[in-house]
Amino acid sequence: MMRICVSLMVERADRVLAAMNKAQDLDADLLEWRLDITQTPDLEDTLGQAPLPVISTVRSREHGGRFQGGRDEQLRLLLRVAGLGSEYLDWEFESGQTLPPELYRIRDQVILSYHNLHGTPPDRDLLSLFEEMATTGAGVVKIVTRANRIEDNLALLSLLGRGRPEGLEVVAFCLGPLGRISRVACPLVGGAFTYAALEPGALAASGQLTLSQLRQILEVLR
Repeated sequence: MMRICVSLMVERADRVLAAMNKAQDLDADLLEWRLDITQTPDLEDTLGQAPLPVISTVRSREHGGRFQGGRDEQLRLLLRVAGLGSEYLDWEFESGQTLPPELYRIRDQVILSYHNLHGTPPDRDLLSLFEEMATTGAGVVKIVTRANRIEDNLALLSLLGRGRPEGLEVVAFCLGPLGRISRVACPLVGGAFTYAALEPGALAASGQLTLSQLRQILEVLR
């Protein structure tokens, strides 16, 4: 199944539901609610009325977001939205650390994410990273790096088949203009899903396509 998750970069809390409904109308499959972007989010009402499954994300500055709090604060917020009905929780990976016990208990809901905003590690380092993330028990492993050469896309896409023997879902693609090809290819070659923007002025990261653009390309290639 080729699933597309729409990243919602909505600052005003009273506009989040409208953006969610628009994404549903445009045939999105999942919604990524960037809680580091929305100011004073209305968690209970928004999650209670969300028209599609929600991935709640609290992206730190280190990983390209705006959240300035610590890991404990991130965890408390994610556990709160889990209790309010968020289907998935995005937890940022830190090497050498296991999932917090509270997340391990609901590990099937956890998307363990790694972002390298500057480049793509060598193949050996990338594989080592993937293997460490895969052993945490998280339901989905997400690895995103910047493509500084077209071959970087192949390195990321090669990770997609590694989780299948263990039933692990994987998302892997590249950032930047050179990374668009892997954003498109990710769901075509076994990725759990890929990400798109709701509209041109609301990109979550460099190289991101809009939902409409991505749907059109995938329909042609399918």
